[in-house]
Amino acid sequence: MNSVEKTRVIVADEVSFGRAKIVTVSKPPWTSKFHKGKLERIILLIGRGKGKFSEVEGIPRSIGCLGNNRLTLYREKLPISKFKEVIDEFSMLNPNGEVYITNYDDIKDAVELAEYSAKKGLDTYLIALSVDVPNVPKDRKFKLVGEYFYQELDDSIDDVDILLIVANYTQYRKLLDDGLRFSGEVWVDLLYPGSLKFLDFNPIEVRKILNPSSITYSPCMSGLVAISPEGFATPCPLLRKFIVGDVTKESLKTIVKKQRLRKFWKLTKDKIETCKRCSFRYMCHDCRALEYQATGELFGVEFCPLLDAL
Repeated sequence: MNSVEKTRVIVADEVSFGRAKIVTVSKPPWTSKFHKGKLERIILLIGRGKGKFSEVEGIPRSIGCLGNNRLTLYREKLPISKFKEVIDEFSMLNPNGEVYITNYDDIKDAVELAEYSAKKGLDTYLIALSVDVPNVPKDRKFKLVGEYFYQELDDSIDDVDILLIVANYTQYRKLLDDGLRFSGEVWVDLLYPGSLKFLDFNPIEVRKILNPSSITYSPCMSGLVAISPEGFATPCPLLRKFIVGDVTKESLKTIVKKQRLRKFWKLTKDKIETCKRCSFRYMCHDCRALEYQATGELFGVEFCPLLDAL
């Protein structure tokens, strides 16, 4: 059994330690879902944000798309009322879709928007910083994702539905060894260094996916539209320079039809020159935002230990 297979078995079988269950490591939770090339989810970044990592200094997170970070705004941010309009339109385009609300300035705004979305019948997730978790109502219809750094973990975390743990690889392995008492799902957000030479683990071990639609669609970006605090539509919350629309000037329905967005939805490993020769390309998930941050290229390949063999 190779190292990749060992990791899969550990995640699937042994991580029901305590009562917790790790459902995803180093990739968004939807990467295992079958994609059909339709609008499936929106991520609403509703403020400049007050997370630890900044856009200027770099956001080294494997699931930074869902976390709370600090962004540089290029124009005035949208009012909450405008985000509600986006939710209204999204609910008409996909009544069963998913809404993720993150990067807030005030937790009250995030809660208001999450409650509005949940009342529409949408599967709604609010990602709240650990310090703000106590300020989220316990009586809620949306799912509360608590964002905790590894060092903040203790056995008293029970007010969230999902735990988003930000950790380096050593801390992640310690988490597997020590266990964690938590009744819900766990998403592990791994921290990456600036380049492969400083990486202390084999990224292939945490990239593996089993998704037949990855032959045609990006397992991460397909079906996704992110709306920035300023109203720009992008294919990923952290690919902020790749604007595909603007909700202050056009409808979400119009944006979804654009070929510029659809190209991102279909950005498979066959579109990446280096990756298309690799036999693991359909089962290897990577983060284009991390690669872009490290190389300055959308099709960059920095964090691949197999590169010299290709």
